[in-house]
Amino acid sequence: MRYLTGLLFGIVVFSIPFLVESNYWMYMLTLVGIYIILVTSLDLLYGYTGLVSLGHGAFFGIGAYACGILQVKLGISFVPALLLGTVFTCCVSAVMGWPMLRIRGPYFALGTLALGLMVTIVLHNWDSLTGGVSLSGIPLPPVIHLPGWTVDLSSKRSYYYLVFFVVFLAIFFTRRLTRSRVGRAFQSIRENEDLAEALGVNTLKYKLLSFVIASTMAGVAGGLYACYMGSIEPEIAGGHMSFQLLVMTVVGGARTIAGEVVGPLLLWFLPEFLEAAQVYRPLFYGFILLVVILLMPMGIAGKLQALHPRIAQWIP
Repeated sequence: MRYLTGLLFGIVVFSIPFLVESNYWMYMLTLVGIYIILVTSLDLLYGYTGLVSLGHGAFFGIGAYACGILQVKLGISFVPALLLGTVFTCCVSAVMGWPMLRIRGPYFALGTLALGLMVTIVLHNWDSLTGGVSLSGIPLPPVIHLPGWTVDLSSKRSYYYLVFFVVFLAIFFTRRLTRSRVGRAFQSIRENEDLAEALGVNTLKYKLLSFVIASTMAGVAGGLYACYMGSIEPEIAGGHMSFQLLVMTVVGGARTIAGEVVGPLLLWFLPEFLEAAQVYRPLFYGFILLVVILLMPMGIAGKLQALHPRIAQWIP
């Protein structure tokens, strides 16, 4: 049944560009896709490994700036810049994660929060490299020529399909990973790190692996975001973005594909759709988070799965 839900979701995603003519809604839906990648990556870290990160936005920002700087300063084209930016984010996350993952619980969360603040300060103040308050002039993605096929990625519809192709790759990869031996090691750390270590699991190694994979996925999302927006600001790496991603993960429902989709839809797309709610967005976030914590501690998707086994069969 869950495969049918996934197939239905795929059909809806594929059909939207044929049904929606407005460039504005295509823009919004593409950003939803980028947020789904981010929430999926954070879910690997928070939902499966049990690591509460308040600095996940930092790697989104690092990926975005790396990709943008490579294009603006060095004139590298879209695809190589995206790949090199992702590799750079992977290396930075490994270097930063190694010492940070030696601490646990609230100390790790505070460490990641400090990391986000540190990255934001560097991006703000390294004017000659990052442009200071804004890095602008990031070129639109080019036309890609494939055998018998030309893809104009500067078109909003083409970019929408590119982003959701990455969304499906991210979800597929995460599910395959979490059902593997490595994924079981992640989950044993989440359940009881001391016991996992006593049973022979190299907890530091697997926590670092989870941290690097999640950060690298965030870097990919950052590269896609930078090329789509054309200009980026240091705030995308800050604590507000990281908190927003964590709320989306908790509200949607950790360890579920449905939660990774519902979170961004509810907390990013819906407030944009309800223009009157713009002013009250922080209040909206707080209210939704409070309701979910009190009434649905497993998130919306988890609550729906718990209602009845037949309903659970349909929720991936």
